Amino acid sequence: MNLSEDEVKQLERFRFSKKRMISPLSIRLDQLHDERELAIYLQLVQQKIGARNQMVSASIFMKRYSFFIAIVLYAMSVWNKRLSSSFQQIWMETDNESKMWMPTFRFKSLTYTTVSENRDKWRTQIIEHLFAGHLALLIEQLRKTTHISPLILWENVSIYIIWLYETLIGENECCDVRQQIYDDFLFVVQKADGKLFGPYSQNPLYRFWKGESRIQRTTCCLFYQTTKQSHCKICPIR
Repeated sequence: MNLSEDEVKQLERFRFSKKRMISPLSIRLDQLHDERELAIYLQLVQQKIGARNQMVSASIFMKRYSFFIAIVLYAMSVWNKRLSSSFQQIWMETDNESKMWMPTFRFKSLTYTTVSENRDKWRTQIIEHLFAGHLALLIEQLRKTTHISPLILWENVSIYIIWLYETLIGENECCDVRQQIYDDFLFVVQKADGKLFGPYSQNPLYRFWKGESRIQRTTCCLFYQTTKQSHCKICPIR
């Protein structure tokens, strides 16, 4: 089955798009796992955002990339749908006319599968595929390429996951789906086994969750080392 136009519209708030962009900064997600491709891409990002070095590029890249994670988790928690997430069929698209680098994500296929009889098992499979099967590999490649600390990258991801779920919980106060959203939130940031996120003995997101409505970074995302030269509101060195 395919997503409806209304569902596509809902995902646009997380930078989901059906529009193809012609840009050096438009890339298929699986290509980011290639060491050479990633190095070239980070150089382009560095030029686009005026980053001081490629560590800064890697950090800002992961902040932008986190919206892809949000898209997948939103569909899982709100609709009980697993998007077709073959990384060979998803593109990170950039509008060259925009001064700010705010990429969107284009899925070649808008198909999805629905929850199985055992939702906990179904949810575990989605999390493992998304994180251990993709994001952890990308974070390791970014570490090798730029020598950035994985802690910065994981915290960048955690900030957007916490924002996503706290927003959804607030928007669904009177809805039956609220408890499911909350349960998924706790599973992703606290209860899920570390192995679902890659070669970790503990969940790498848990250390960054301070409890509801208490988002405060423990690492700096290095945003101040771009042309903006400003700190995030939750920066620990501000």
